[in-house]
Order: sequence, then structure tokens, then C-alpha cells
Amino acid sequence: MSSTFPFPRLKRMLIYASVSASLALPTSAWADDAKELLKKMSDFLAAQKAISFTYQSSLEAVTPDFEKLQFVSSGTANLTRPDKLRVTRTGGFADVDVSFDGSSLTVHGKNLDAYAKIDGKGSLDDLIDRMMTAGVEAPGADLLSSDVYDVLMTDVTEAKHISSAFVNGVECDYLAFRTPEIDWQIWIQAGSQPIPRRYVITSKHIVQAPQYTLEISDFKSGADVAAASYTIEIPSGAKTVDLSELQSLDELPAPADTGEVK
Repeated sequence: MSSTFPFPRLKRMLIYASVSASLALPTSAWADDAKELLKKMSDFLAAQKAISFTYQSSLEAVTPDFEKLQFVSSGTANLTRPDKLRVTRTGGFADVDVSFDGSSLTVHGKNLDAYAKIDGKGSLDDLIDRMMTAGVEAPGADLLSSDVYDVLMTDVTEAKHISSAFVNGVECDYLAFRTPEIDWQIWIQAGSQPIPRRYVITSKHIVQAPQYTLEISDFKSGADVAAASYTIEIPSGAKTVDLSELQSLDELPAPADTGEVK
């Protein structure tokens, strides 16, 4: 039998992993810098009255056989402060259109030919909390709040400014943060427009540490944002259901099929 390693790329990855264990990462002296950069991003986003972007997200799951799977979705987001939001997401298990027009929330599960509508006014922060409670989370919801810094810094025990990096050709500051339950990383565009370009959350206490990754592109703000409709046109044949009945809107198949997930 040949002694050649059957997966050359995997062999290189294992070698790099062993080398990285001895890398000298930035010391705690960098922590204040990381927080300052995150606060700058948070203030910039909060100051934008209108935002739009496209995104790609991936959510990992681990099967009972310890196979790690990655479920990828993509979509768009439009936000007008203080109380309007529209988000689409298309993936292998859901095709969703979600809109809040300031007075009602509409969730259209295109793949289910069903929709739910809830009346109620409130801020975008209230809406995001309500959606999360109902299991219909907006992509990168943490980045859509009115105070991203306070939301993200909850329970943070360690902050590092790792290095400069490039995401899709855009120079960014690469920051890493730790909490007791998760680690998360964010890549913020360098310069006068500190836009989040990449966001990764790692569930470090779950086997094989599955991750959620969000990559943002085509970010626009202010006058550059095209006029958006916050009214969803529901097909005449779609059935009306309670929001709790829209169980197939997640990025993952049923947990029983995927094993332990993040």
C-alpha cells in the first residue's frame, strides 16, 4: 500500500493547524483598539437612516456520525430607520420574504405557499427581538440593531485586533472576541466607512465547533440606497397561518435529520 497521504490538501491543513498553535497572536494591549474599532463601526451604522446590502450566509451542523455539513443561503436586506425592514433569504430549505412596514410584520414562506401577518408597532430592535422569539431571525440580526456595540459586547471577556485583512478585495480590520459560550470574529472595512464585511460566530462547546458565517457585499447607505417597497405582494392562493406554523423557514432541515446543531 502506498504511504502517500490520500488527501494532500487535508494534510497541508493539518500541518498549518499544528503550526498555528505556536503563532504569537496580539497581546491584551490590543484589546482597547479592537473595542474602539467596533464602536466606530457601531456608531457609523446607527447614523445611517437607510441601509441596503446583499449577503451570503452559511450555517454548519454536525450529524450524529460527526460529519460537519454547511448550509448556504443568500439574500438581500433593506432597512429604513426607525421602523422599516425587509429581508429575503433563499437557500436549500427555505425561500423567505420578511417585511416590517412600521405597523405590521409579514412573513411569506414562498416554499410553503403560506404567510403570516402580525399587527403591531415598535422599533426595529423590538421587531428583531420578536422575530428571534418566533424563530424567524434576520441574517446578521446583531448588526441591524440601533446599538451594535452593546449587543455584540455582551459577555465579552477578551478582544483582539488580529491584523489587517482583505475580504473580497476590500481592506479590513480583523477583530476577534471571546465570550464564555461562543467566539466571534468580524472584519470591518478600513477607512472612513467602517462597514462590516464578514462576521463569524463559533459555538465552541458543541462538538466540532460549528460556525455561522455572514458575508456582506454591495453595501449602500443614505442617498445611494434605492427606494424599497416594504409591502409584500402575497399570491392569491397562499394560505394564512400563524407565525408559529411556519416551521420550514430555517436555514437547516429538521434537527432530527442533522443531529446536533449550533
